[in-house]
Amino acid sequence: MSDGIFCVLLPTDMKKLVFLSAVALLMLTACGHKTTGGENADTLSVDTVVTDSVATNLDSLKHTQEYILQRIDTIYKYKDNSRFCSQRYLALDAEASQLSDELDELYIDSDHWIVGQDIDPQWHYRVEKIVAVSDSIATVELVVHNFSDQKVVLDLLYERGDWYVDDFHNFYQEDGVTCEMKEKDEIRRFIQNCKKQKENK
Repeated sequence: MSDGIFCVLLPTDMKKLVFLSAVALLMLTACGHKTTGGENADTLSVDTVVTDSVATNLDSLKHTQEYILQRIDTIYKYKDNSRFCSQRYLALDAEASQLSDELDELYIDSDHWIVGQDIDPQWHYRVEKIVAVSDSIATVELVVHNFSDQKVVLDLLYERGDWYVDDFHNFYQEDGVTCEMKEKDEIRRFIQNCKKQKENK
């Protein structure tokens, strides 16, 4: 096994069971004491400090490599920009789409989830490694197989209580040299060119 490659020894179902068990345990610790008030009416009071502690522990759990792997599984199961891309990515995408419609300019010619226009019946992906996990940012290196193996790097952003794809890095060969393309840079370039066209009209 090469250095730096993160491997999960638990099957997917076991990973989910471990995660759900941890969440259930955290929620059980949030129960406060029963208090009696009014006419024998019982109410359940939850200690704010305990609740904050549960939220903090759950947040910490979501920053583990095991959880991020599960999140990637969910993201690639649905391949849905609106559900799994960051708010700032979606804002750029919406602006580019609007300009594309206004100027009748081609904006998207391939699918960044499958890495191509057509999908191989044998399409699949695997996570090579997860690096640079911080409070708000993580980087995931993948190999996506769509007729051939292609390296993809995802920038993840932690917002709204979970991880969202903030950028897609794709790689291609040009004159024997491996080049990197960051999708958000390409979107910004498209927006800039469209705005210049509008100014020149």
